[in-house]
Amino acid sequence: MKRREFIKLGAVGTLISSVIPTTLLGSRDCDLTSPDILGPYWDENHPYRTILADIDEPGTRIFISGVITTNDCEIPISNAVVDVWHANDDGCYTVFQECDSGNPENDLYNLRGQMLTNENGEYAFETIWPGYYGSRPKHFHYKITTPDGLEHVTQCYFSGDPQINESWEQQHGDRIISLEESDEGLIGTFNVVMNEEGAEMSNNEIQSPVPENPYLKNNYPNPFNNSTQIEFGITQRGYVNISIYDINGKWIVNLADERMSSGTHLIKWKGTDSIGNSVPSGSYLIVLKTGSYTGSKKMVYLK
Repeated sequence: MKRREFIKLGAVGTLISSVIPTTLLGSRDCDLTSPDILGPYWDENHPYRTILADIDEPGTRIFISGVITTNDCEIPISNAVVDVWHANDDGCYTVFQECDSGNPENDLYNLRGQMLTNENGEYAFETIWPGYYGSRPKHFHYKITTPDGLEHVTQCYFSGDPQINESWEQQHGDRIISLEESDEGLIGTFNVVMNEEGAEMSNNEIQSPVPENPYLKNNYPNPFNNSTQIEFGITQRGYVNISIYDINGKWIVNLADERMSSGTHLIKWKGTDSIGNSVPSGSYLIVLKTGSYTGSKKMVYLK
């Protein structure tokens, strides 16, 4: 599985793109995912993103996907906020601890992020395999919030971890996942069953957090050599144009040229022009135009 095929950049807003097959949930027993402790290192300000680790972050790359469902294990919960945070390769948590390794871009929220499930209840993220924190097995922290406000705090662990003994497995067995190796890194699946009635779920259009003001963030990663994601937000439904220009102002391609709903959005650029040809290495500009707002950011493409 290629890295570009794994990360679903449309988990926020109208740019949803479902590239991971829906898990066959009906074939397994339906048990609620057991809870776990929040821990001391959660922060309420985690940014919306699906790539939590900088491309230069030390450690083994890992790709986690899953489906969030109601208590019948069949009805997906769309628009749920999946908040994820974890230690770096040395077992250190940013924001709360002084971490000597990792965080090459000085990102305060390194190895932290939240995302919205798509219409099929799916989520996916890329990061690095966590290091050991104290005597605990390697783990990811999750805090999931449904559109109806139900919260579920849990953690997932990894099969084969030498710090998982028989007693630990008995208490956390439903949250110990297997990992597969690929050319891009490790791949795992963690599905979560929430204690929410399926009949209570609405079929409303997926909504994302609405910012106070329009904005355009720096692309991530930057520099990039395969693809990069761009986050932007708009305060009301309206026309949005996102274009790429070279450093001399020559137009390269439109990434968006349409009406969009208010909220937070993610979009991807693969370093190609309007006819699909790869552009040369160098500096480029992202330009966002919506209403009276115009914003631009510089990025670097490296082949």
